[in-house]
Amino acid sequence: MELRSFVRPATALACAFAITACGNRDGVTATPSGALAVIVNTPIARAGAVSIHGPSASSMHVVATDTLRGLTPGQYLARAEDAAAADSLVSPVLNGSMSDTAVMVEVDTTKSVTATYAIRGGSGALWVGKWNAANLAEGFTSPQLAAAGSAAAADSIAGGASTLTISGTAFDSAGNLWVTDYINQQILKFTPAQLASGASTPVVAILTQKEPWGIAFDASGNLWVSFYNGNNVLKYAASDVSAWTGTLSDPAPVLTIATPNGPLSIAFDSHENLWVAGFDVPVTYEIAAASLGATGTAVPTDSLESPYLDHGSGLAFDRAGNLWVGTESGYVVSYSSAQLSAASHGDPVFAQQSLTYQFDGLAFDNSGNLWAATETADVAMYSPAQQSGGDVSAPTRTLATTTGDRTFGLAFNTHDAALPIASTISASESSRAPRAPRSTTVHRAPPPTVHLRDGSRPGSVRRR
Repeated sequence: MELRSFVRPATALACAFAITACGNRDGVTATPSGALAVIVNTPIARAGAVSIHGPSASSMHVVATDTLRGLTPGQYLARAEDAAAADSLVSPVLNGSMSDTAVMVEVDTTKSVTATYAIRGGSGALWVGKWNAANLAEGFTSPQLAAAGSAAAADSIAGGASTLTISGTAFDSAGNLWVTDYINQQILKFTPAQLASGASTPVVAILTQKEPWGIAFDASGNLWVSFYNGNNVLKYAASDVSAWTGTLSDPAPVLTIATPNGPLSIAFDSHENLWVAGFDVPVTYEIAAASLGATGTAVPTDSLESPYLDHGSGLAFDRAGNLWVGTESGYVVSYSSAQLSAASHGDPVFAQQSLTYQFDGLAFDNSGNLWAATETADVAMYSPAQQSGGDVSAPTRTLATTTGDRTFGLAFNTHDAALPIASTISASESSRAPRAPRSTTVHRAPPPTVHLRDGSRPGSVRRR
C-alpha cells in the first residue's frame, strides 16, 4: 500500500500522521475541514506523482486517484511531477500536467484537481545509432524488447540528406538524446518531442575538429565526450551544456583527460568513476571520481590491460557492478566488481569471441539482459543465464533494425534506477573490407594483433 505523508504544525495537529493513498480516508481532526479530490489519469497504472502543498507547510504526495479529507481550509498548490513507471525491461518516464495548479479548499466542501500524464517522447525504449542509414537512430519499446522474434522500430530520428555515422548515444536527465557523429565530426541533440515526431534537424549541433566517439552524462549533468584522434576525453560543464542552442564550434571544456589508448566508449560505474575503452591498445582506463571534479587537465588513475581488450569499443556495468566490454575483435569480456576494486586486477573472469558479430555498443536492461550493437543490422540480446553460464556464442534473440543498416551506439531511455549512471555506448569505423567468420574461443585465446596508434588495422580505415 502506498503511503502519503501529511504534516501540520502542533497548533493544528498534535502530531504528524500518514494518510494511505487508497482513497476516501478521513483524517482525525478537531477543526473545521474540507476535502480535495485528486484525479490521476495515466496510460500506465500507478505511474503518477502529484505533490500537494497547503497551509502551514502541509505536504502530501498522491500516486493514484484519491480524495484527501480533513484538510485545513485554505489554498493548496498542486504539481504533477515526472514519474517513472515500473517495467521489467526499461522504465518509461511520464510527464504530467494539472487542470489547476492552485485550488481553495473550503469547510465542508470537496474541490477537485486532475493530473493527466503522458509517456515522454522516446522514453521506455532502447535507441540504436545507425551508420549509412536513412534513419539516424531507431527506438524499440519495452514490449517489443520483451516479445519474441524480430520487430520494426517504433520510433526513429530521420538522418536527413547527409550520411551520418552515429558512434555514441546517451540521454540526459530531461530525456534529450545526444549522439556523436564520428566521420562528420559533430555532436547532436534531439528533444523528446523530436524522438516522438522523427524530426531530423537537431536543436543543438556541436562542430568539432576531431572525431567524437563515446558520450555520457554524469550524475551532475556534466557532458563527457571521448575523441579518438585527439586521444582525450573532454568534460563540458552542465551549466554550459544547458545553455547551448543552434550550431556551435568546439565549445571550451572544463577538463581534459589524456587517454592515449585511442579512446572509444566511456562509462561511469556506480561510484562515479569514469572508464574509457581503448581501440588502439588493449587497455581500458579508469579515472577516479576524485579526479573528475578538477579543471584543466587530468590523467587516468588506473587501468585494465589484457589482449582480450584489443579494439575495445563498448562498455556497460551490470547491477552487481561487474564491467562488461565489447570489442571490434568480436570479444565479450567481463571483469568482476571485486577485480575492479582490487589493487591488482588480473585477467578478465570471462572472454568469449563471437562467430558473427563485432561489438560496438553494450547496455543492460532492468532484467539484466545484455543488449549489443553488432556492426550488422542486428541488435543482439544475451540473457542473464547466458552471462552466468559463460556462453554468449549465440544471442538469445535479435532485433533487426528497420532499414537494415549497421548498428553502433545504443542506450536505454530510461533504465532501472538500481543500475549505475547511464553508460555511453560507442561505435566503429566508417568502412571495413569483408573478412572470414571468426571461430568461437572461450578464455585463453591467442592474443590478437595490437596496432599502436598508427590508426590502422586489417580491413579498416580511420580518418585522421
